[in-house]
Amino acid sequence: MRRYDLIFIVQPDLSDEETKAIADRYLQIIVAQKGIIIKTEDWGKRRLAYDIKKQSRGTYFLVDFYGPGAMIREIERNLKIDDNILKFITVKTRDPFNPETLEEERKKEQLLQESQIPPDEPESVVAQEATAEEIDLEKEGE
Repeated sequence: MRRYDLIFIVQPDLSDEETKAIADRYLQIIVAQKGIIIKTEDWGKRRLAYDIKKQSRGTYFLVDFYGPGAMIREIERNLKIDDNILKFITVKTRDPFNPETLEEERKKEQLLQESQIPPDEPESVVAQEATAEEIDLEKEGE
């Protein structure tokens, strides 16, 4: 079993329900091919670096999963057939992948997210406090 990242870009003019249905279709293919989904992220609509199929924007999705190598051929075959997919890329991130290390990774990610910003304070308050402290330090240095 290997670990993969799949990023695909969907047509921007589709409704939210249609884009979710497309993403769910590929998640079902992964599960049907005996793959295990680690995480999925909807990155939303973004501007493309260049026009693809006369589109300047697209809805991005990331799927992190692991499974057998033969599964990739089936996923990519379906992505090529689908007219609503503008672009896709599949990247092998680990070879071989040990599913037991997955729990350790999830714990580390959770700790990182918790340590970045306290949930009680919004980012703007933290930024204002930082600038106030910088002003105080500058006054003391003069």
